[in-house]
Amino acid sequence: MAIFALVFIFLVLVFVCNAISTIVRKYLRATLTALDDIPALGVPRGKGLKISGTAVVCGGSIGGLLSARPFMTLAVRKLFPNFDHEVVKAGARVVSADTKFHVAGVPIEAPWHQYTANNFPTITTLTRAGLETLLRRLVLATCPNVQYVPGTVIALVRSESSADAIDSVRVRSREGEESNIPATLVIDCTGPARGGFRWLQDPSFTSTTGTEQQVSPLPLDALKHTYDPKMAYTTCAFDVPPALMSPIKALGFPEDFATVGLLYVSTADPSTDSRNVIIGMKGESSVQFACGGWDVRERMTSIADIKKFLSEMVVLRPVPDWIFRLLELFEQEQVPSTYVYARCTPTVYIQYHLARNIPSNFIAIGDSVLNLNPVRGQGCTKACVEAVTLNSLLIKCAATPTGNTKGTGNLLPKDFSRNFFDLQAKRTGFLWDTYKSEDYAWKTTTPAKGDSLDTGAWKRAYGKAFLRLATKDRDVSAVFWNAANWLTPPIELFSLIIILKLVWMQVPGCFGL
Repeated sequence: MAIFALVFIFLVLVFVCNAISTIVRKYLRATLTALDDIPALGVPRGKGLKISGTAVVCGGSIGGLLSARPFMTLAVRKLFPNFDHEVVKAGARVVSADTKFHVAGVPIEAPWHQYTANNFPTITTLTRAGLETLLRRLVLATCPNVQYVPGTVIALVRSESSADAIDSVRVRSREGEESNIPATLVIDCTGPARGGFRWLQDPSFTSTTGTEQQVSPLPLDALKHTYDPKMAYTTCAFDVPPALMSPIKALGFPEDFATVGLLYVSTADPSTDSRNVIIGMKGESSVQFACGGWDVRERMTSIADIKKFLSEMVVLRPVPDWIFRLLELFEQEQVPSTYVYARCTPTVYIQYHLARNIPSNFIAIGDSVLNLNPVRGQGCTKACVEAVTLNSLLIKCAATPTGNTKGTGNLLPKDFSRNFFDLQAKRTGFLWDTYKSEDYAWKTTTPAKGDSLDTGAWKRAYGKAFLRLATKDRDVSAVFWNAANWLTPPIELFSLIIILKLVWMQVPGCFGL
């Protein structure tokens, strides 16, 4: 009987642990990702469920367009049913999201085993400029209540009826004429220019009434944090003519070159190197090599320079031979090429979630809040997550009418801005610490005020061990891939099973094996 009792207790404990794990995972998924908000995208709201007034989106970036009509890769076909067709019309491809990611030349496999060939997540080969153009056209074509106003925002006008709200946005047209646009909601999507941060420093917002400060209990400058990873890249683009597609297929590339997106991506092991390379298609026929990294000063101006860069990368597995053969073919056929060198700007994070008295109808999205180094290409996805988050909050506000309804003032809840920035910090703000801890691995990085390059050392050690395990364990590599693509909460990287696997991986070294 004692044995049966122990078995019963064990089964009950297993059931309880699984139940708790399920509840916690659902909570983390709902809090740390925007996945559960996707079904609400593009769903028309009934009469009386819309918020009255005008949302003024300042900026024409990806974030700005997505705020006008929230967008996310997983939901784009729902929002724009003809999106794939439009991508092809724009001269690009819709391809699998397999990034061909390597760490020091060692591959981390995409989780093909978790999907069928027909439902593996996809991306496009549109350039950022091409994507912005397409989204702008689709938004204006499908949203009759969206108006594009050329000009420059020069100031925010504080509401007279509600001290903690914005009444309107002052705009200067291309002809130099100024006018005010009434605003129920103001969305800063000005990117690295961070217009909203500058506008809020106007005396009308920073002045005090009695003992109350109108903008923030912290000075605005205290909300701004920055560090400089000192990264630079040369983007080398080759315009491949259709006649070369067949010769390219014969070079040994393992897939169909005519339908692929990313070709090869390798990031450096900071203990041995600082060079990265990203090779992929842009548009339908342009092959791009992005060669650069941390404190990389070489400027590519020829195919010989690219070969030299690739040959000098410190990798555990050599760069595939077909890449060098591809470059030789481009050189032999004199394929038209361009070389653009750029130094990355410092990383900046405006921590609006710490400013409790920001105007209640002001929010900021995308690079206007946090810009990152370009290694992992998270910028557009970050803006997507934040736009989907905004959509879900607006739906909740419409379902529970609150706020001041006088004049053109604030029709949103008094805590709308605070709720948005708090959720934004949870869903995308973690990237600040993640990227910072990675970039601090290179001694050439200038750390943020109050930090040293030792800040985040334990995260770097964990990350290095995790990536090493991911090159050997496809279940761990699947967690990495899904987290990197915002398909699972990043906390999954620290699950108990992964920690146990990491400990087990260290056992042979402990015994000198």
